[in-house]
Amino acid sequence: MSQLSAANNGSHSRDGAYTAQQYARKPDHTPQTGQDESEKYILALNTDTLHHHVVTALRNKHFPANINKLSAHVALFRALPGSQLATVQSAIEHVVRHYEPFPISTGEPFLMAHGVGLEVHVEPAKHIYQVLKRQWNGFLSTQDQNFKAHYTIQNKVQKSIAQKTLVEVRQDFDGSNGMVSGLSLYLYDRGYWRLKEIYPFGMNKKEEKEVPVVEQDDEDMWPSLGGSKSSK
Repeated sequence: MSQLSAANNGSHSRDGAYTAQQYARKPDHTPQTGQDESEKYILALNTDTLHHHVVTALRNKHFPANINKLSAHVALFRALPGSQLATVQSAIEHVVRHYEPFPISTGEPFLMAHGVGLEVHVEPAKHIYQVLKRQWNGFLSTQDQNFKAHYTIQNKVQKSIAQKTLVEVRQDFDGSNGMVSGLSLYLYDRGYWRLKEIYPFGMNKKEEKEVPVVEQDDEDMWPSLGGSKSSK
């Protein structure tokens, strides 16, 4: 059983089916453009493969399998409007020229409203967020007005299950260090994230890579995220 397709324990599921209505985006997750946005984009950190796989394996272990459509990720912005895509891409292309790859490390697990998160220490990402926020502030969603670097390890579960997971992660997870090699832009598609572009740091030209949908079906689906070396 690979890290990217690790099965979840059925006891992690919520009572009853998880419906499409529950997956619908909340008003505070909607970009403020004054129009209906048929396409929304996510901007996330692009990390090296080993770190990515270690944290994704932890997520796969604890996230309810029936709704786990993503790998582990640290998102800077979660609802960038398609109507502003050219503006968004131009700003990303500019900002990545001013950065070189930088370290990322996991911190303490913590309780979320319906699950467990994992703190992330990645100070330069906060600066990138602030730079882009100033340019995009006119159309950002309420959710995107704030940024706390973290991995979501578990969500959509009962509080008692989340508390047990918190104890287990504290006891068993040794943490992971890695490198952030750039930024990735994804199209949101009914719970899946479909890669639009990878923007490596320190390069004037966007890196060309063909990478399929960000989902759990096959380990070969995953890109080599920057190629930097890391250690668990």
